[in-house]
Amino acid sequence: MSTGRPELVIRPNAPMRRILGITLTVLGLVGLGLAFELGQYRAGYSVVSAMQERGRLHASIKHLQAANRALQARIIGLQTVDAGHAREDQVVARTIGDLQARVARQTEELAFYRAVVAEGAPAIGLRVGTVRVSTVKPVGSFLVDVSLVRAGKTNGMTTGAVSLTVDGQGAAGKPVTLDGQALAGAGAATVPYDFRYYQDLHQSVVLPPGFRPEHLTVKVSSSRKNVPPLSQTFPWSAVDVP
Repeated sequence: MSTGRPELVIRPNAPMRRILGITLTVLGLVGLGLAFELGQYRAGYSVVSAMQERGRLHASIKHLQAANRALQARIIGLQTVDAGHAREDQVVARTIGDLQARVARQTEELAFYRAVVAEGAPAIGLRVGTVRVSTVKPVGSFLVDVSLVRAGKTNGMTTGAVSLTVDGQGAAGKPVTLDGQALAGAGAATVPYDFRYYQDLHQSVVLPPGFRPEHLTVKVSSSRKNVPPLSQTFPWSAVDVP
């Protein structure tokens, strides 16, 4: 029976409800995490074992990286040694080539000497034996080697001078002829000779920049007025020694 007084109803307040909800949520997540770890443990998975295995893998990676660096260093060393051997092989091959060329020249000179001392050989007079051009420093400089020979019976010494002439194309592509004075620069334009049977002569020449030599002419002039000069032309490519 109603007394006519209002009834007092107690309801939980809103902040308490939120705190209670958050607490239940956290407890649920913790429970899920524990259940997940328990499931992994029962399945044979261990966090500690996984961390130890990861540590072993990192150690193996570092070991392999160090071994790889060592192998790369060894490869570089072997390549360097191989390159050194290749250079040595080139030097040996160049030396053998020089020796072979020297033997060829000496064989030729020996033939000359045999000719000049042969008894009863006809007198064929003075002639140019060999001509060779080699590159020297500085750029554009060359050394010309000329051998002169007299075969057969000779009467005394022969004297005179040798001069050189080079023709080719200048920097503008036009034909150019360089005489002994232009080739010698500050040196002598001619080289004197004085021998009985055989003599080697050496003359340094300098070619101007951009000049392309094509022919080398050797002119041998005797000191005797009644002997006409001897002139012989050689292709530059044939006498140029690489």
